Amino acid sequence: MKKLLMIALAVSALSACSSPAERMAKCEAQGVSRDTCYLAEQNRTTAMNAVAEKQALENAANAVQHAQSAKVQDPLREAAFTANGINATVSNGFFTAKINGKKAVVKRFNANSYEIKGAGYVLSITLDDNGITDASWNKTHGRDNGLLQFTQK
Repeated sequence: MKKLLMIALAVSALSACSSPAERMAKCEAQGVSRDTCYLAEQNRTTAMNAVAEKQALENAANAVQHAQSAKVQDPLREAAFTANGINATVSNGFFTAKINGKKAVVKRFNANSYEIKGAGYVLSITLDDNGITDASWNKTHGRDNGLLQFTQK
């Protein structure tokens, strides 16, 4: 029973579809000149293309708006870290960093965890919605490690 109903719905939906040639033949059968029927068909095609283009532009605008609202917002803007022999700074939303005055490489694991390498040290920084929660350091060679004092701006 369901299959019969689905077939009937499909046939009725497809019966409303017609090709440009069928529409031209119907138009001419009503006594309208071929040129006028052709012009009407061209206008119909142009109108359908305009509607499709308008919808595509709306979809693109909605996608851009959605992408802007879905950006990951890191709570860190600028911070300074200190420990025995270590002076590090991070700025520009964790894009630039220096350790003891030398440029360092920032690696983002996720929105809450970063690693900064440079000048023989590896700094590990953890964040939450309010900013930095924890910061520690390790030497790249050897077993020296410890906690960092931090101030964030």
